[in-house]
Amino acid sequence: MLKMKNKKILFAGVLFLLFAVGSWGIPATVSAYEIVNVNGQQKNDFVLEPAKFEVSLDPGESTVKDLTVTNRMKETRKFKVAVEDFTGSKTGKRAVVLMGEKRGPYSLKDYLKPELQEFSLKPNQKMVMSVEINIPEDAQPGGLYGSVLVSSVPTQKETELAGSGAKSGAILISRLGALFFVRVNGPVVETGALKDFRTIPSKRIFFQSPPRGFEILFQNTGSVYLDPYGIIKIKNILGGVVDEVKVDPYFAMPDSLRYRQINWNKRILLGRYEATALINRGYGNIVDQMSVSFWILPWKLIVSIFGIILLIILIGGFFFSKFEIRKKTD
Repeated sequence: MLKMKNKKILFAGVLFLLFAVGSWGIPATVSAYEIVNVNGQQKNDFVLEPAKFEVSLDPGESTVKDLTVTNRMKETRKFKVAVEDFTGSKTGKRAVVLMGEKRGPYSLKDYLKPELQEFSLKPNQKMVMSVEINIPEDAQPGGLYGSVLVSSVPTQKETELAGSGAKSGAILISRLGALFFVRVNGPVVETGALKDFRTIPSKRIFFQSPPRGFEILFQNTGSVYLDPYGIIKIKNILGGVVDEVKVDPYFAMPDSLRYRQINWNKRILLGRYEATALINRGYGNIVDQMSVSFWILPWKLIVSIFGIILLIILIGGFFFSKFEIRKKTD
């Protein structure tokens, strides 16, 4: 009887040891993502935050960043996660161009690892998901660019409606992306310059009211992205500064052009003005300068003033003629 108890104790001990070795000797995979309920209005969309990451790493170094996805739709939705490279635009009309299945010239695709490839969220649920960035030891200094894209999967009802022709056979898939700008530390080429500066609309000199804004064209000819920034000074015909508009930093991809529109809502009535863009290239404290002149001639106001002046002249002439006639009669 005692031997039987000893065997049971020994067997239990072996099982415990095997469990302990399995638990301690072999690292278990632990999910880091977290799903929580949030308060908010349902707006039939979802939110991905933040939209941009800027990271500097040495070759062989890695880091982890967190992405937040919030479901603001009225039903439980399934989401898919994908990774794509992106590049700049040759025309400047688009901030970035997603590469799809293609590999970009500064590819981050192989080094960007989202924690999940798909997940589901109930209405007003938020998930925090980690994204790992691993830079290989043989990576060359410079910029690497990739995006993590989150898209909503159509529900069965939406698919059936599209198949029946109720929605012209089309399914709307919402997709949002977070851009990752990774700079591998080391010697790089930083070159760029302001190429054009104009009013909006661009091909006009005379305006009835102030232009609604300005447009800046920056060209990056280097090997890493740049963050140009600066101010726009507006002066009147006497050289006095009537307004200054801040140009916040914005990214310009390497070997590409980037347009940037700056809104302006200053109330100025009449005259000739000159706007000067002072744009820091984002490196070396180098500032480019470019100016554009325009006239603000509100024709309705001018016609009104001219009409008042003409009316005063006519009334004055009428009374003057009456006075002359009375003088001759006397």
